[in-house]
Amino acid sequence: MEGLMSHWFVVVSKPAKEGVAQIQLENQGYDVYLPRWVEPKRRRGVFQAVAGPMFPRYLFVRPEDAEQSIAPVRSTYGVSHLVRFGMTFAQASDQLVSEIRSLEARQFQTESPMAPFKTGDIVEITEGAFRGISAKVLSCAESRVILLLELLGKQRELQFDVNVCR
Repeated sequence: MEGLMSHWFVVVSKPAKEGVAQIQLENQGYDVYLPRWVEPKRRRGVFQAVAGPMFPRYLFVRPEDAEQSIAPVRSTYGVSHLVRFGMTFAQASDQLVSEIRSLEARQFQTESPMAPFKTGDIVEITEGAFRGISAKVLSCAESRVILLLELLGKQRELQFDVNVCR
């Protein structure tokens, strides 16, 4: 059982029940890790940083001690099943989980605000005189985006509010 403690089991939750599964498994005494990721989402016309699961429907679980069985995991509220390859349960090493935790932590260490678009993205302008025109993103900040548009046969850099682009 010693080797069991160094690996995490991969759990598939029911759709949109990752958080419920996490709480229920923690209440049963399991060590649970649900990786989270923050990304910009448009809510009511404004971009906001929204946290969600890094791997939708997947979380990692391991027994807290060698005597704890993983059998109750599959019947836990919010859990669909444990990932298996034939008769063997899928396992993730401590190193892999540690690397995912590091990746998750790094996203919160960035000083710059979350930009809804990346350089090179193609966006469509949804309001104003340029409505319906597609353009390439040159740079983007939290509230402003600089786009490269072709106007009268020449390429121009114009600045727009991020809320008028999609």
